[in-house]
Amino acid sequence: MTNSEKLDELKAKKDAFSKVYDQYFESLVSYLRKFSVDEELVFHAIQELFLELWKSRNNLDAIQSLKAYLFVSARRKLISLQKSERKRLTQTHIFNTEQLNFQYTHEDFLIHSEHNQIKCKKLAKAINALPDRQKEAVYLRYYEDLSPQEISAIQGIAYQSVLNNLQRAYKELRDNPLILSLLK
Repeated sequence: MTNSEKLDELKAKKDAFSKVYDQYFESLVSYLRKFSVDEELVFHAIQELFLELWKSRNNLDAIQSLKAYLFVSARRKLISLQKSERKRLTQTHIFNTEQLNFQYTHEDFLIHSEHNQIKCKKLAKAINALPDRQKEAVYLRYYEDLSPQEISAIQGIAYQSVLNNLQRAYKELRDNPLILSLLK
């Protein structure tokens, strides 16, 4: 479902709103926890964000990317709540909300590493499915950082043939379901 379809559905149906909430809730919690250890404040920020989103659901046309909008808005909401919290606390408790301390956990690195390994395997499988000349051209161009002229000399084919092989490889890779799954 495209971003605009999601937004149109959000305007019309409460169920669609629940789906968006369910889809992004865990990611938002994980993201905001990098800025605040106060889990209650993080949940409160997300709840307020979705409440405001629901109230203004008819004015969502300007949103280009729903996910990006939610992440930016959630971060802003957290900062706003932290400022409010700071006002409630005594002068001895000073928070610097403009300079949030973004911290990766060891678990984040492991998850990121696993995702990268999966992506690399899918990419290698997609590249290996290309015809030999295209596969070699892609390897020389992107793994060895050679120019099309250099590839032409190595493969012993015309410069235009190298460009054609690269273009065909790009088309094959763009249309390959393995590559499409990497972009999600």
